[in-house]
Amino acid sequence: MRNGEIRYLCWNKRNGILTKPNLILGNGEVRESAEGETTEYVFTHEESTFSVEHIHPKKSGMPNYYFVEVTDKDQKKSTWKMEQLPIPKYLESLF
Repeated sequence: MRNGEIRYLCWNKRNGILTKPNLILGNGEVRESAEGETTEYVFTHEESTFSVEHIHPKKSGMPNYYFVEVTDKDQKKSTWKMEQLPIPKYLESLF
């Protein structure tokens, strides 16, 4: 965001990006590894912690990897690997 706040928005798979997000998390904290290999964005929501990890490619042209991990109040963790999707053509002018 323009004010520097880190936010995470996500949609159910069946919904398009132009619909209202199913979850919006704000006030994220950025953690970078000492070697710059990964960047982690951490959010809290109710009694859960959401972590989005970005693993940077080691070489130019290699893929980026993204993982989401949710830790609940009982410290139970669920992890998902995310797919990087192309930006729809009708949104390209915004980037």
